[in-house]
Amino acid sequence: MKRNAIILLLLTLSFGLFAQPRGLMFLGSLAVPGLTQVSQGKKHGYIMLASEAAIIGGMMYANNEEKLAQREAYEFAIKYAHIQPGAYSEIYFRDLSRYNSGGFEADGYNTKILKQAMALYPNNPDKQQEYLNEHAYPEELYWIWDSTAQRAAYSKIRIKASKMRDYSKAAVGVLIVNHLVSGFDALRITSPKRRSQVYMSLKGKDPLLNVSYRF
Repeated sequence: MKRNAIILLLLTLSFGLFAQPRGLMFLGSLAVPGLTQVSQGKKHGYIMLASEAAIIGGMMYANNEEKLAQREAYEFAIKYAHIQPGAYSEIYFRDLSRYNSGGFEADGYNTKILKQAMALYPNNPDKQQEYLNEHAYPEELYWIWDSTAQRAAYSKIRIKASKMRDYSKAAVGVLIVNHLVSGFDALRITSPKRRSQVYMSLKGKDPLLNVSYRF
């Protein structure tokens, strides 16, 4: 939804400006932050270009580190939690980090499910079994960690992957802001008599890009 709103804003501005030289500069600076600024002899254009390269480089690094951490966690689980090689859901990998086993051991995942079934359906074995069939892991998906220390080490690897994923998401937002700021700055420097403002604010915990331009 947010992406569609941004695209609509840019299209609206582009149609209004396209017939004008500064419209092309606006679009060029949106596509390549700093392009118009450099062509107009503005030194801060180089900063925008460098920022773009740094952001993209950071995103590529984070994506690569996330994939490496996910692979490391998967191979670690095969070796120390004794899962079978294969494709598993994110929920399964999450449960691996929370329970020492997947079966009915004292600290096993299925033991938790059994307790839930008994609490939800006391004195009703059929309903309890139905709940188990729906929520418990089948035997072929059981795991058992060699030690709690190894499970903790696995959790740390997953946390690293999660941090890299969060960094990538944040970098995408920063990348969009860099393009928008560059575009509206191009309008400002090509039409100095026009009034424009680009600034950041917060709505709760969400960052907002605020733009105003008087044509």
